[in-house]
Amino acid sequence: MTRHNLTINGQPIHARLTPHRVIARDLVTRFTAEIPLYAALPREELDGDITRITAANLRIVARMLRTGEVPGVDELGELAESAAVRAAEGVPLGAVLAAYSMGLRVMWHAVLADARPDDLADALAATDLVLRYQEVAVSVVATAYAEERQTIVGHEREARRELLSALLEGRPTAARVGPSHVVVVFAFATHPDEATPGTGAQIAARRRVRRVQAELDPVGPNSVDARGGVAVLPPEADVAGLVRRLQAVVDVRAAWERAATAELPAAHQRAREVLDVVLRLGRPPGLYRLADVLLEYQLGRLTPATAGLAALLDPLDDNPDLLPTLELYLAEGLNRRRTAALLHVHPNTVDYRLRRIVALTGLDPGNPGDLQHIGAALAARRVRAGAPEERETGGTRVKADPAGR
Repeated sequence: MTRHNLTINGQPIHARLTPHRVIARDLVTRFTAEIPLYAALPREELDGDITRITAANLRIVARMLRTGEVPGVDELGELAESAAVRAAEGVPLGAVLAAYSMGLRVMWHAVLADARPDDLADALAATDLVLRYQEVAVSVVATAYAEERQTIVGHEREARRELLSALLEGRPTAARVGPSHVVVVFAFATHPDEATPGTGAQIAARRRVRRVQAELDPVGPNSVDARGGVAVLPPEADVAGLVRRLQAVVDVRAAWERAATAELPAAHQRAREVLDVVLRLGRPPGLYRLADVLLEYQLGRLTPATAGLAALLDPLDDNPDLLPTLELYLAEGLNRRRTAALLHVHPNTVDYRLRRIVALTGLDPGNPGDLQHIGAALAARRVRAGAPEERETGGTRVKADPAGR
């Protein structure tokens, strides 16, 4: 144990810290001169709370040097309370810890300023005490600060979620809201780091959710998890730019719609349905609107008519070359030469395949009426192929909500 009668130049070290209030005021002056954020604090707060906790810190250090006992966590309640107040005020943790570090450093330089060579042993013993105290104090301050910030963030997030819920359900809100908004629903792909069960996958998923929330929280109320989510944004929001930023975090497919505030519940439902279609069709990551999947959206519920349309092209299934040729021929605007070039075959081969298609289906791509049926049949087949897991809901077969909302 450190002996208690530690001295510098014949004077007990703890006695050098006795004018706590005077030293504290001098330290606060240094804080304002060297830590920019403290220079911006109100004079009343600097002369009050900041000086008071600085003096309390000096009293704790003086008592430790007198007794040789480093205080425990439960003895530093004043420091914890002060850190919580700074967190509530929005003072960055870095600035708070910088003040503690600077205070101890400046104080200790002053204490040892006139030390003599024969004071070395006591100076080293006292320095060891101060460093051990700093470890405990920093831990107490950082923990209290983090807990308070977590509480504040939790309350803020809960308020945003309540606002989001009210907007999407058409309920009155306590907050003032504008006349229109943008609703966006998201579906996130699973990252390889999250594919293996275990703690590592859970950490990776939470990290990704935090990064997504960091992009969404400044823009508008949202609710997201590792699978996807929903956000309500102001009408002027750059939705495309937001999705591009999210793509740096995760492969995301998103659907959106702008609507009057009173119409947000219906807009949310349509956006979810559009995203459902996008996922079932296997569309690439990106941002989608109803206009991007109009036909597939209309055919999205697997009715007998949808099945009948898809069946129009079933006779082509036995020949693996015919359906791809037909799809490419339509995509190339019925241009047989471009189709042949892309398929790396002779144009006559394309002609032969088209004749086989007509013979097997009775549908001629060169006939405007048949062309409409062929386009609808291709869309119906994409819808049918993209709906592997459906469930019955009110007599209509639909796929489970991809956004998990």
